[in-house]
Amino acid sequence: MDQFFDRFERLFKSWVAPGDEAPSARPTRRSGDADVDAAMDELDDFLSAARGDSEAAARDKARKAAEETRHRAEEATRASAGSSTRPGAKGHDPRLAAAYEYLGLPYGTPLEQAKAKYKKLLLKHHPDRHAANPENIKKATETSARINESWRIIETWATTGRVPD
Repeated sequence: MDQFFDRFERLFKSWVAPGDEAPSARPTRRSGDADVDAAMDELDDFLSAARGDSEAAARDKARKAAEETRHRAEEATRASAGSSTRPGAKGHDPRLAAAYEYLGLPYGTPLEQAKAKYKKLLLKHHPDRHAANPENIKKATETSARINESWRIIETWATTGRVPD
C-alpha cells in the first residue's frame, strides 16, 4: 500500500510544483507484483504524456504569437512602403486578383481562409478522385494545377508582399 501513497505524493508534488522533479528521479524499486508494476508504468507514461501535451500547447501558443507579430510587422511594412499590391490598394496586380477569383474568394481574403479554401478545392478536384475516366483525370489534373498555381501566387504575396513571376 505504501507504493500507492508514494506515487500519490509524487503526483501531488508534480501538480503543485511542476518541473521540479526530473524524470530520472523516479524511484526504480518494484513491488514484486507484475500487475502493479505494469499499472504504475502505464500511469507514469500517461502522466508524462499529459505533461508533454501541455508543453506542446505552450510551444504552439508561443509560435502563434510570434507568427502574429511577424504578420503585423509585414502588414505595417507593406502599408508604409505604399505597395500597390496590398489589399484594398488601387491598381492591384491582376494576376493576384485572378488567383483569388479562381479560388472563389474576394480579393484580400486572409491567408488562413484562402488556405482552407485551397485545400477544399484541391480535395474536390484531385486527379485520384477521378481515376475511373481518363478524360476526367486530364481535366482534374489541369484544374489541380491551376488551383496550385493560384495558391502559390496568394501565398507568396502574403509572405513576401510581392506577386511571383
